[in-house]
Amino acid sequence: MPTYRRITVVMLLVVVLSNCSSGSGEPTDSNTSNNSGAASVTIDNFAFMPDSLEVTPGSTVTWTNAQGSPHTVTADDGQFASDNITTDGTFSFTFQTPGTFPYHCAIHPNMKASITVKG
Repeated sequence: MPTYRRITVVMLLVVVLSNCSSGSGEPTDSNTSNNSGAASVTIDNFAFMPDSLEVTPGSTVTWTNAQGSPHTVTADDGQFASDNITTDGTFSFTFQTPGTFPYHCAIHPNMKASITVKG
């Protein structure tokens, strides 16, 4: 293999491996506190995953619909509500105040989850 190809392969491996690292060496749990200010929830198989999420005040949660059916993200208390989210569509909301915020899909009321904001 020519030298330039070996260098290219090595550089590609470095990039791929560096993107696989979480940086801390510790496993992460999507159901625990998120101090980065951003968190995500996937909608798939008629469920919110994870179904409970803990974030800090000021965190933005983004829901992504990975399913072929449309869904909504609707707070039980009406504090936030998305339009219909189609396949690969997203909805984001920034949580400012501590508390627990249960939500559901208005189209499929059995789909339920919650966000807990710990201050």
